[in-house]
Amino acid sequence: MVKVEPHDLLKISSINDLITDGLPQWAEDIFPDSLTVVVRRSEIINGKIPVGIRGIKREQRFAAFVMDSDVKEIITPYQLVSEKSWQNVSDERKKLPAIKALPAVAKILQEYKWGISGSVGFELATGTNSAKMTSDLDLVWKPDTSISREGTKNLLAKLNQFGVHADLQVIQGNNGFSLEEYSQSKSTIMMKTLSDPILVKDPWKR
Repeated sequence: MVKVEPHDLLKISSINDLITDGLPQWAEDIFPDSLTVVVRRSEIINGKIPVGIRGIKREQRFAAFVMDSDVKEIITPYQLVSEKSWQNVSDERKKLPAIKALPAVAKILQEYKWGISGSVGFELATGTNSAKMTSDLDLVWKPDTSISREGTKNLLAKLNQFGVHADLQVIQGNNGFSLEEYSQSKSTIMMKTLSDPILVKDPWKR
């Protein structure tokens, strides 16, 4: 059985490998170009991996499943960083704020285990032009230790000085929470889990 985590990108051989009751037209049109799905945060049961299909538009998201035996390649958000995959895009795509910021962001996060997700991660992994001038820079981080709210605010200020909103999600096992929400919270914040989101006071202890 393959080992996958939320935000991983999975390549499959055919649109027929998707387990679904049917696809919207936009997915049928665009999906064969990438044959890549994103692992959703949900339970894997009997080898059936919950995945999502991305379209070009923000509202174009569709939930499906694939069998682990049909996965041909796994690309993790952290792999995109270790390979400095932003260097491989065209000069035109490097002008997008969310991609242009990556070399500087990499210097700030060089001591962190971090990865690139969202539309930018999808583009870097597949070559599909999914990022836009207005795209956020979605990042994930597996921490070795917790940081204070003051430390969080300082880190976010550094990441958000390049003309693009950097959204850093902290990964705690199968759970995740927004570092930005944590920095602004006075009481509880939302923790995403494999089932339903829950409210927690201290997300670092989950």
